[in-house]
Amino acid sequence: MTALVRAASLSSYENLAASLGLDVARELRRVGLSRRSLSQPEALIPYLSLIHLLEHSAAAAACPDFGQRLARLQNLGVLGPLAVLLRHAATVGEALSLASSYIFVHSPAVRFVLQDVAGRPTQVDLCFAIDMPTLPPHAQTLELSLGVMLQGLRMVCPGEAQPLLALFPHACQGPLASYAESYGCDCRFGADRCALRLWRRDLARPILSHDPHVRAMAETYLAQQFPAPAQAVADRVRALLRHLLDAGQASQRHVAEAMSIHPSTLQRRLAAEGWHFEQILDELRRDKLLDLLRPVARLSLTQIALMLGYSEQAALTRSCKRWYGCTPSALRKDEAYLVKNASMRSANLP
Repeated sequence: MTALVRAASLSSYENLAASLGLDVARELRRVGLSRRSLSQPEALIPYLSLIHLLEHSAAAAACPDFGQRLARLQNLGVLGPLAVLLRHAATVGEALSLASSYIFVHSPAVRFVLQDVAGRPTQVDLCFAIDMPTLPPHAQTLELSLGVMLQGLRMVCPGEAQPLLALFPHACQGPLASYAESYGCDCRFGADRCALRLWRRDLARPILSHDPHVRAMAETYLAQQFPAPAQAVADRVRALLRHLLDAGQASQRHVAEAMSIHPSTLQRRLAAEGWHFEQILDELRRDKLLDLLRPVARLSLTQIALMLGYSEQAALTRSCKRWYGCTPSALRKDEAYLVKNASMRSANLP
């Protein structure tokens, strides 16, 4: 199957190529693309065409930093509906988690994950990779993608979450001054990954544009319109429940409506994977309780019970005893435990 990517990835390509003296129409024809396809950001184009276009354009224009220059002309908006979701996440870590989960909307061939840094527990690598059986030289595409990742990080958390290091699996492509302008940090070439290295603590930085209602609507839209390739039904239910729970709509009927299927169909599909709806809901309530009990949340137990979908506080207390062996009040007093678990969940992004 041909790997595809949204044409928005080539946003500003025509302007950059023309400014460097390239015949844009000829460069596009060479890889089987047209100006018409680039005028439709949501259109899907072959990923190999994008890779060949960037590599040839860099060579033809004698511009070895072509990918970096293109990245500087783009921003998070090239991700389309996914960008809306990321802009309204609560923290940098949550935005990266959502990007990892939904990057397939931009291209099913893209892999976007966080990896631990060996021997450096306070640091983490934000990694980008293209998952295709055979890949031609694609340094320009990697540098474009890493640059857009950085632009997105700067957009959601301006002036705060800055990379410590940019890692490239290929050799240096152009002037070091261009890398300094693009990434604003030291660069390492011939690495075992393509990544931006961050302080782990930056994952907890809040995103000022966070809006939980817009975030919930954006994720519901993505879940409805862009089912993940081979994504398990249980995983889709979890993703929806995380946000329907905030809106007080954590019922099987609401989730089924969001997935455009009948509730009984949803239950059959979950059963086929060895799951029950109430089991998934119970797990999410258990994890969310830890966040709601933290002092920074400043919520009463009655409020927490309602936010978790319980009709009364007594039901919350029974569940808390089953999950943690103590009452919510007692659990709230163990602040160190709450903070530790919140950090672990932020660090272990899917």
